[in-house]
Amino acid sequence: MPKYKEIAMALKEKIIEGDYKEGELLPDQETLAKTFDTSRVTVRKAIQVLIDEGLLYTRRGSGTYVRNNIKKDNTNVTQINSVFGTSAQEGAEVTSKVIRFDVRFPTNYEAEALKIKSVDPVYDIKRVRYVGDEARSIETSIMPLRYIRDLDENILKGSIYNYIRDDLGYVISAAQRVIIASKANELDSEEFNIEIGDPILETNQVVFFDDGTPFDLSKTRYPYTSGKIVADIN
Repeated sequence: MPKYKEIAMALKEKIIEGDYKEGELLPDQETLAKTFDTSRVTVRKAIQVLIDEGLLYTRRGSGTYVRNNIKKDNTNVTQINSVFGTSAQEGAEVTSKVIRFDVRFPTNYEAEALKIKSVDPVYDIKRVRYVGDEARSIETSIMPLRYIRDLDENILKGSIYNYIRDDLGYVISAAQRVIIASKANELDSEEFNIEIGDPILETNQVVFFDDGTPFDLSKTRYPYTSGKIVADIN
């Protein structure tokens, strides 16, 4: 198990047992790094895991805190403030059906958003994401090959972000996100078992590494039947 996951599990146990109480400020990353005999980068990755589980949040210029009213049950809840995707949000095994997996040159818009040249090839990925047998989202991602190397369909059937963190060693830090209302198209209707024209929630985002480099231009569509959509503001 990667070191950051071990640290995340240890911190989570302390939160559950009440060693770190709701609303309490965690020790700073340097202190935690010394406690776990590791680097601040590894601690930052561990903290991000717990942020995406809804246990922690960060306050700019202040630190990392334990959430109040920690969610005990995330069934049918989509955490749209999370940087990570469906795998991190659902708290259950998530699988994928690959609809499209191509390599091509970016459009002008894609090149500008990802800060790459028009001759820099990108992956063009479209997947349906399932929790159990239920389709929870349809995701489209544009990613530069210069950063995300050696993707294959086996990786796409699981979590691309876990591969980026665990195998490529990047730290995923932030996202710029726009949320819009849309209407179901033919694929939405087929996968979500809804009618064409039914309401759809769509998020469009650019995701960044911790050094500010954009690496993922993505769009995710959710059906109105999926339940609650949660966005925490701290």
